[in-house]
Parts: sequence; C-alpha cells; structure tokens
Amino acid sequence: MDQTHRQIGLRTRTTLWPALLVVLFGIGVIVSPTIAGTDLMTLAQVVDTEPVQEKRVSDVVETMKEWKLLTLGVSMILVIMLLFAGGLLKPGGFAKAGLRDVSLLPSVVWIFSALVVMLAASSAPTLIAKVAWIQQQGYTDLQMRAINTVGFYLFGMVAGIGMLFVLKRSTMAEKECKAGLGLSILDFPVGLGCFMLAYPFIELMSMLGVFMYEQTQGMPPEGMAHPTLKMLTDEPSNGWIWAIICGAVIGAPFIEELVYRVFVQGAMIKWVKSPWLAIIITSLIFAGMHRVGAADEVVPWHALLPIFAVGVSCGIAYERTRRVGVPIMMHICFNALNVILALVVSADASQTGV
Repeated sequence: MDQTHRQIGLRTRTTLWPALLVVLFGIGVIVSPTIAGTDLMTLAQVVDTEPVQEKRVSDVVETMKEWKLLTLGVSMILVIMLLFAGGLLKPGGFAKAGLRDVSLLPSVVWIFSALVVMLAASSAPTLIAKVAWIQQQGYTDLQMRAINTVGFYLFGMVAGIGMLFVLKRSTMAEKECKAGLGLSILDFPVGLGCFMLAYPFIELMSMLGVFMYEQTQGMPPEGMAHPTLKMLTDEPSNGWIWAIICGAVIGAPFIEELVYRVFVQGAMIKWVKSPWLAIIITSLIFAGMHRVGAADEVVPWHALLPIFAVGVSCGIAYERTRRVGVPIMMHICFNALNVILALVVSADASQTGV
C-alpha cells in the first residue's frame, strides 16, 4: 500500500511540476513582445519622458508585429528542444512513455461512439423546432440560431459524457482505465501548459497560411477567418451572439475533442498501429471538416493550417498524457484566445477559431 501511494505521489509530481513550468514558459512566449515594448518604455521614462509620452498604442502593436516572427521562431526551437529532452520526439517516445490501450475495444465501437455524439448534437435543432412554446415566441433568425447552437452543444456534451462513462467502465483493469478515458480537474492546468507549448507552432502555421494566401491571391485575407468571430466584432454587445460564442469556446472543444481525439484517433491507432500517423490522419480529418457546411459558415482554406496544427498539438498531448481533459482545455484556450484577440487587439490578430 505504501509503495502504491508513493507511486501515485511521484506520478502527480511528475505531471504537475512540468505543467507549472510550462505555464510560466508559455506566458513568456505569448506576451514577450508586449513585455519587451513595455520595458523599453520604462527605460525611456527614466532618461527622457517626452518620447514615451508621444508613443501611441499603435506603435507598441507595430513593435510587437516586427518581433513576432523572431519571437515565435526562437520559442519554437526551445519547445522542440524541451520535447526532445523529454523523450517525446525521440524514436519510440510514445511507447516509452506508455501508450493508451485502444485494443480493449473494437474499432467499430470507437467509430460508433463518435457517431453517437455527432448524431445527438445534430438532432438538437430538429427537436427544438418541435417545441411549440419556442416557436410561439417570435424569435428572430439570430436568436433561433443561438438557441439551436446552445442546444447542439448541450446535446453533444451529454451524449459525449455518457459514451465516455460507458467506455471507461468497459476498459477498467485493476481499477485503472487503460484506454485513456479518464477526466479530472487536474487535466485543465496540464492542458493550459500544453497549449502554451503548442502556441508557437499554431501561430507559425497561421502565419504560413496567410503568407500562402497572399502569394496565391495577390492580397491579404480578410481579418476574420471565422464567421462567428466576424459576427461578434460587428455586434459585440449582442447577448445572443455571446451565447453562440460561449458555445463555440466551451461546447465545441468538448464535443470535437471527444469525437476526433478520443474516438476517431483511437480507431486510427488501432488500424494504422502508429500514434504519429494516427494523429496526422485524424488532424487532417479534423481540419477538413471545417470546410464542410454552408458557404457562410466554413473557414477559408488558409485557416486550415492553424486548425490542423491545433489537431496535431491536441493529439500529441492526449496520447502523451492519456487524459481527456488535456486536449479539451487546449482547444478551449485556442478558441478563447481568438475571441480575446478579436475584441481587444484587432481583426488581423485573430485568423481562425475552431
């Protein structure tokens, strides 16, 4: 018993301490251009306050843009070195860390679970349309869209939690879920740390997508790549739009990570026998699905690169930690960051949003 307690304590420390260090490192990665600009202004105040008084917010933003590529590049190199030192990028890194056992369930069960969640979510608008009380209220198209969106995510989340519970009960061995279906409050700080590590990669892919668009189209893309973000910036005080945004920030990551990372990626690992290949294939499917739908609801093609990067990052983090809440938190951070950038910084800073 004592040995078991020591192992649990060691596992907790080895999970939380790196996460805390990653959070501190990631904060520096994201806000370093801003801090650099602030330090220069502080030094200028000591010597001569006149140049600082003439410095505008737009000047600080331009300084951040000038140093953005260099900061992200250096940060990416540091992240790669950190992951290599931790053994993740070494050959057989996943196997050495311990893979989740997807063989405990047939491939068809993994795919069936994904379909159950998607069908449950998709059924929400149909069921809402049959509720007479709602139809009698005379809601506008925007208001009905908000109601259907919230219902879509709620139905999907309930179905997802239900499937997670059933599959976890089916894969328990020696009081431990070997298939990586555990969910804990401790997953969320770890997920935050993993997002900090992944941010340079995601942002560099976003910049690459914009660069490719400019080279092929001869003009920069529109500031807002995601229709929902554009709708928010047009009417930031509309409560119904904020209901849609809250669903996209919280509900979408929950459903999509269960469907793609837990269920589809689980089936892929069982089929291709390689976690890296399964992660890439699942991320391609994940990105491609953001081009499916009505023309005014899909993201432009240049935004698929950062979405693919999010998929890869969440897939790696999930297979490494074997905790469901980690990729969910990473996805929430990504969507929330895009909303913040859209509202606070500028339209150009927010290129995606999943």
